[in-house]
Amino acid sequence: MKNKKIVIGTIAIAILIGGILFTQDVCLAAITAPSGTGLPSGTIAGSISKIIATLAKFIGGLSVLMIVIGGIMYISSGGDSGKVDMAKNTIIYSVIGLIVALLAWIIVKSVIGAI
Repeated sequence: MKNKKIVIGTIAIAILIGGILFTQDVCLAAITAPSGTGLPSGTIAGSISKIIATLAKFIGGLSVLMIVIGGIMYISSGGDSGKVDMAKNTIIYSVIGLIVALLAWIIVKSVIGAI
């Protein structure tokens, strides 16, 4: 019961911090031109590029955080097969999410570059 409260508290803090960082990135992206894209900030492609870059940062950070949480759950499982399976699933799904986010970012960058 105590471990569940710790995990829920950690996730809540991570979401709060991620939300603050995400809001800050969106505000900064609205003010500045995207770095390294060469697209003007007033164009639709430039705006889409900024939004995708911001979302990729947020999803990547959240995935890495969930991998760490899954590792902590695995270490603290104490050999309980249910907890070990839950920790492994957390790590696997986090890695899958990280890969999907990376592939989405690459695809959008390729399409934006082709435009």
